[in-house]
Amino acid sequence: MLLYIGCNGFVSGLDPRSGNEIWRTPLGKGLFGGSTHQDVCVLEHQGIVYAGSFGVLHALDGRSGEILWSNELKGMGYNDVTLSIAGKSVQFVSSEEDSPSKS
Repeated sequence: MLLYIGCNGFVSGLDPRSGNEIWRTPLGKGLFGGSTHQDVCVLEHQGIVYAGSFGVLHALDGRSGEILWSNELKGMGYNDVTLSIAGKSVQFVSSEEDSPSKS
């Protein structure tokens, strides 16, 4: 079992006991050639790691990090991707400080 993280356009599988990185996969620049410095939302289910970043959803093999498929989610824009499967969900939630001021 690995710990999966997403950061700056990459997904990594780490050994949860040692913290050693086992694999790292670049997700590319997303739609419209966006920056590689982008948020990555990650969710694992039954050995598949789903990673949403810059409007593209990827499925990766949880053992190797190999990209199994990608979907550009045409017509949905190119922002953060929220994921949910089998009762698990991952969402980006802003804090009060990140919200526009209320006047």
